[in-house]
Amino acid sequence: MQVKYGDAAAAPQRSLASDARRGQIIAAAIEVLAENGYAQTTFARITRKAGISSTRLISYHFGTKDELMDAVLVDVAVRMQTAIAERTAAESTAAGKLNARIEAELEWIAGHLPAVRAMYEICMNARGDDGTLRFGVEATAQANVNELEPILREGQRNGEFREFDRVLMALTLKAAIDAAIARMTTAPRLSLAECVRELTTLARLATQREDDTQRDHK
Repeated sequence: MQVKYGDAAAAPQRSLASDARRGQIIAAAIEVLAENGYAQTTFARITRKAGISSTRLISYHFGTKDELMDAVLVDVAVRMQTAIAERTAAESTAAGKLNARIEAELEWIAGHLPAVRAMYEICMNARGDDGTLRFGVEATAQANVNELEPILREGQRNGEFREFDRVLMALTLKAAIDAAIARMTTAPRLSLAECVRELTTLARLATQREDDTQRDHK
C-alpha cells in the first residue's frame, strides 16, 4: 500500500489531538469529582466543565464511566509518583531517600488537592458488577508499600536502619502520611512545613539503629 506524504503527516496530528482531548477530559473529570463527589460525576457535568460540545466526545475516548475513572487514577498516580521519584533519585542514602519521599509526597498532595480528592472519591465509591469496591484503600496502601519497601530494605542492608518488619513500617508511614493530609486540610490546620518536619522526625526515630538512639539521648 502506498502512503502519501500528506497521509503520514496527518496521522501524528490526529494522535496529538486525541491525546490533548483525553487530557482535557481527564482534567475536567478531576475537577468534577473534587467538587461534586463520585455519584454526581456524570458525563454531562464533565462536558460542561471541559467546555466541549457533547457527551459523545467523552464516550468516544472513554466508553464508560469506569474507563474514565481508571484513566483518572492512572493520570494522578503517574504524575505523583514521577514527581516523587525525581526527588528520591537525587539522594544517595536510604535515610535521604526516605525523607525525600515523605517530603515530596506531602508537597505534591498539598499542591494537588483536587487530584487527591478525585482519587479518594474513586477508590471509595467505584464498584464492580457484584457491588464490591473496585479499588478501596487497599490499592493505595499497597502502592505505598511497594514504593517504600525497597528504601527500607536498602537501609537495613547497608546498616542505616535497625531491623524491623518492612511491610508494617511502610504501612505505618503510609498511615502517618494520611494523618498529615488530614491535618493540612482540616481546621485547625498544620502547615506543610510542620507536617514534613513531624513525619521526617517520626521516620528517623522509628527506623534508626539502637546505638543511634542511645547517642541521641546522651
